[in-house]
Amino acid sequence: MAYTPTSNIANKVRNTRLPRTQPLLPLFEIVSNSIHSIEEARSKSLLADTEGRIVIDCIRMGDPEILSEVKGSLDRYDIISFIVSDNGIGLNEENLKSFIEADTDHKIEIGGKGVGRFVCLKAYNELNIKSFYIDKKETKSIQFNFRPTKEGFHDFMYPEVNGLAHGTTIKLNTIKEEYKKKLPNEIREVALELVSHFQLYFITANAPKIVIRNQNNDEIDLQSLFKSDFKKDVKIGNFIIGEQAFKVYLTKSDEYQSHKLHFCAHNRSVIKEGLYSRIVDLGKKPIKEGDSSFYYQAHVVSNILDDNVDTERIGFNFPDDEDDDEDTVDINLAKIRRNSLSTIEDLLSDYLGNARTLKVESYKPIIYDRLPQYRSLLKYKEKEIRNLPPNLSEEELDVELYKIESEWRLEVKKEKITLLSENKDVTTMADYQLKYEKFLSEFNDIGKSDLARYVVHRKTIIELLESLIESTEFGKFENEELIHSVFFPIRTNSDEVPYDKQNLWLIDERLTYHSFLASDKTYNNINQVSSGSTDRTDLLIYNEAFAFSDSKAAPHSSFTIVEFKKPERNDYHDYDDSKNPIEQAEKYIEQLLDGKVTGRNGRHVEVTKNTPFYVYIVCDIRPSLKKILQRREFENTPDGKGWFKVKSKHYSAYIEVLPFEKVLDDAKKRNRILFEKLKI
Repeated sequence: MAYTPTSNIANKVRNTRLPRTQPLLPLFEIVSNSIHSIEEARSKSLLADTEGRIVIDCIRMGDPEILSEVKGSLDRYDIISFIVSDNGIGLNEENLKSFIEADTDHKIEIGGKGVGRFVCLKAYNELNIKSFYIDKKETKSIQFNFRPTKEGFHDFMYPEVNGLAHGTTIKLNTIKEEYKKKLPNEIREVALELVSHFQLYFITANAPKIVIRNQNNDEIDLQSLFKSDFKKDVKIGNFIIGEQAFKVYLTKSDEYQSHKLHFCAHNRSVIKEGLYSRIVDLGKKPIKEGDSSFYYQAHVVSNILDDNVDTERIGFNFPDDEDDDEDTVDINLAKIRRNSLSTIEDLLSDYLGNARTLKVESYKPIIYDRLPQYRSLLKYKEKEIRNLPPNLSEEELDVELYKIESEWRLEVKKEKITLLSENKDVTTMADYQLKYEKFLSEFNDIGKSDLARYVVHRKTIIELLESLIESTEFGKFENEELIHSVFFPIRTNSDEVPYDKQNLWLIDERLTYHSFLASDKTYNNINQVSSGSTDRTDLLIYNEAFAFSDSKAAPHSSFTIVEFKKPERNDYHDYDDSKNPIEQAEKYIEQLLDGKVTGRNGRHVEVTKNTPFYVYIVCDIRPSLKKILQRREFENTPDGKGWFKVKSKHYSAYIEVLPFEKVLDDAKKRNRILFEKLKI
């Protein structure tokens, strides 16, 4: 036979892809060729009375004679070569011709890509090939070396033939350093990877006997490994996309360290993905079953996967995987993945259902006791909660439930729009009423969730303020600005802060509703106030009706001034506005008198001595302040905790001094019924 290369082999190797993370792929290619060779021999009745057999020898770095006599494991020695021997049909004239032809389609009907040998030379220095085959009842032989040179084929020989035999031995000779780094050295790990890659052959009982062994004859039978470590009870599921049928084989493995999803072509694993990130209730740990534990391995097969596997068998030639539109007719890996996962969910419905029920039950106490704003989700979005990861912390659960609730709110809003548009077209009033009742039920429960969230917010704010007015481990108290920001963000105004982010309810519920509010801003920087003063109040609140009146017809506008002082401060002096909050508040009132404010719709309102002023000074009443209050004839509030005074001679003002303790106690009392209802 004449052996003339039909292409520049060095260029073919150079243009072949092989990620350095897949150093076992060349071995898979050789073993796959051996399986095909055995299948061809069986089809021609050459193995009628003989079992197909593949032997894989691991050649390690070191003296072969010494390694052959080592007792025990050789795993500490690096693997540098593999020798694969089979009793297949051999490199007869037809097979040899296809081997030499660079772009052969000789085995295309069984998945042959014609590039396996180039993948091998990508990672190994050369292939040493020796083969026996039968030609017209006569055994013939051939031997040669395949290297990444222009010619490629070297050193053709014809070894002596002893008896009638057929089969091929190929040595993957000396792995390149860049691939050697990722090549496993443990013979069991290599064996497991082989079983995983060719698992479909084992599942369908079409695998020949395959043995992998070390140079000291320590060996592993892959069929036995599959039966012991990849459980026998294989589950099988099916699904269809368009006109394409798919099959999912689900097995169990004792040895794998995670659940895997394999997309396969021609009985070989092409892409492996983690299953835990897709089906979180499988967990990261092995599944316990009696005295054993295992991980699931799912294999997806289809003719369309066979037809679309890429040349190097490291991916598929589908359209862009990001396009996951259900309405498109194209099949892509995203659709296959989604349907595969759904099929796996069906196959594992009992296990997953039980795991999810236990998970939701574990989350219920957290939701009921500490995250009550999400209680309605247990009714309307139980499926989404069942699909949350297990063992979430309270903070993580809060985030995930917030995401679910946000999607739910959007759905309900869309339902409202749909209902309004369908009102004209519904066929019967009963149809519309049914849809409306469903919408109203969910809409009301969203309102309950909002209320629950706000009540939880209030409880949190009270607890925060309580912690801030306590002394630190160094005996110090928080500064005024930080405490100020609990009530209202500092150096902002009501145009910047929505009402539900204000905590003025700590002082009085009605302070939340106002025309404008300035927080720690100088008068000359408040657009609504005609004053050039550079003084600033902690909070200046303006309302066009009485601050404490619900009537829109109230005759007067009003101001509320709030001042905060550091807890436990005790350096107050009378008649010094820098060290006397009473003096300070009165100065602010005087600066506002005879000025103007801009109200709603740009209307100017005069500030006169008849304009009501409400002043709240939030501070602890220490001896130095108590003397000032008594000297100025302030009176105790009915509960005895605060002090107040009404002034009417030069201006109309109600001034109240509120200790932090009173602010907290009053806020707790006003909100107690809400906290009790939510059980928080």
